[in-house]
Formats: sequence, C-alpha cells, structure tokens
Amino acid sequence: MNPLKVSAQFAAYLWYTEVRQRTTPDEALRFAEQNWPTFLPSAHEGWGQLLLRVAQPKRVESGRAHRRSAEQDDTRRIPALADVG
Repeated sequence: MNPLKVSAQFAAYLWYTEVRQRTTPDEALRFAEQNWPTFLPSAHEGWGQLLLRVAQPKRVESGRAHRRSAEQDDTRRIPALADVG
C-alpha cells in the first residue's frame, strides 16, 4: 500500500473524528476512504511508513519462547538499580 495514501487517510480519519465529535469509527473510516485525496497536502510519507509498519502482524519464531526467565532479567538490570529493588 502507498505510504502517502495511508498517511492521507489517517489525516482524514483524525480530522473527521475531531470535527464530528459524535461519530462512529465506521463513519470516520468511510469518510477517510472516500476523501483521502483532499488530505494529500498534509500527508507525510514517513508517517505512512510508520503506520504500515505498526499495522503489520508481528512475526513469531516457531518453537521458541521469547519470554525471559527471572534469572535473565536480574542479570540485565542496571547495577545501581539492582541494589534498590
């Protein structure tokens, strides 16, 4: 998907929710999908890239636990804070 389009749709969505205080998310989404070209001047490609990155599902390695054990967490503490806790 085009980052500029995503950014413009996001701007349109936010604008609509601010102007129309009593709106549903579905109404705001329809507005954004229909009127995003109007918001292109306020769109930024970097914001669009960030939004696309955040929207991607996270990849999980199969068969590996990503949770650290309590022992690993203790060894990674900052020494000054380890004595306080």
